[in-house]
Amino acid sequence: MKKSMLAIFCILVFGQMQAGHAANLKLHEVPCDPRLQKCLNKILKLPSARDLIIEIQRQGPIRITVENHALSDQFGAFWDRLNRSIGVHLSSRVSEGQLIGSIIFELHNALADSKMDQLDHQACTGQISREKYVESMEYIEYQNSKKAAAIAEEGIQKGILPPGSRLPTYKDFEEHFYYQKISGHSAWFAQAYDQQRRR
Repeated sequence: MKKSMLAIFCILVFGQMQAGHAANLKLHEVPCDPRLQKCLNKILKLPSARDLIIEIQRQGPIRITVENHALSDQFGAFWDRLNRSIGVHLSSRVSEGQLIGSIIFELHNALADSKMDQLDHQACTGQISREKYVESMEYIEYQNSKKAAAIAEEGIQKGILPPGSRLPTYKDFEEHFYYQKISGHSAWFAQAYDQQRRR
């Protein structure tokens, strides 16, 4: 009798622990500019996107804002690591699909925040050269582009996201890096490196 009671007790405790663990993994609300809420709602219909956001929120809260900043104007959106926010460029020339694609991509940059922090630390302490820092940052973004493209494609194939959400990717990192240098994207990382070294 005692053994059976102990077994029931263990099952109950284990069940409560599992339930508590599951509750901790639930998606928390993501503060979002009302003008982008419709885009976020569509993204949240994808289980893979919800899992992604849960992983990000383990590192800290995030929010999605409209930011007509030099970075968002040039590249559509950016991950603001200091404020843990995705700043999205909004204008009449940008389609809903493009907005969704930009948000999905920057969510992956948000997830890679700790990797970027590590590179910043190496820059501050002189453990990495400017060229290697830029290349390493771009490699993170290249990997993110592949993962983001896969989620966008999944959403398009399921009829959840508009075709304009599709994210083109380069055939390999060398091609990606080449075009990021031409576009001026790599220059932003070079500037970030210089700022780290001045601290």
